[in-house]
Amino acid sequence: MKTSQTHHFLATIYKIWIMRHVSVPEDVAAALLREMGRVGGAKAGKARGGEGAAPKHIPVAATVNRVSVQTTLVPAGDGKYRLTLNTELRKAGGADTGDVIGVELRFDPNSREVDVPAEYLTGIARNAVARKEFERLPPGHKRQLTRFYLKAKSEAARSRAVEKTIEHLRERALLRPPAKKPKPATRKSPRHKTR
Repeated sequence: MKTSQTHHFLATIYKIWIMRHVSVPEDVAAALLREMGRVGGAKAGKARGGEGAAPKHIPVAATVNRVSVQTTLVPAGDGKYRLTLNTELRKAGGADTGDVIGVELRFDPNSREVDVPAEYLTGIARNAVARKEFERLPPGHKRQLTRFYLKAKSEAARSRAVEKTIEHLRERALLRPPAKKPKPATRKSPRHKTR
């Protein structure tokens, strides 16, 4: 199998809640989408929102300063994508919010399944809104939140991590634009000819 093309770019880090992100240039996202269509096959089709729609998430290997992680590009609105920078990538770049870093992206179709500790899921499930929102998250975001939880060593710290996660998930759910309801089919009334 042919290796994926590597795409290089510079980007400014910005912050949404506790997460840091960079915007992916449109030409880089377009190239990754083309490769996903060629290489991904059934996987690419599964991620699509409908026939001919762009995939919701793009699986990539991201590298900053020779540190690579398996992650996923997420939608940023208007057909654009963003990369969530985990702590490992931020530290590799020696950067934080407002700083410019060099990023390399390569399409990576390997599995993104996340092993989430049962006690973490049980804690999140105490809040129905948070549980539903967690289920909707892309694997990369689940992985980030799970790492946040696992870094807490004491039981009290893990309990605080669960509460912060619930707060974050409830906020995401509240800020999500409402789903578009399909317009009901309207029946046209027959036109009567007047004489």
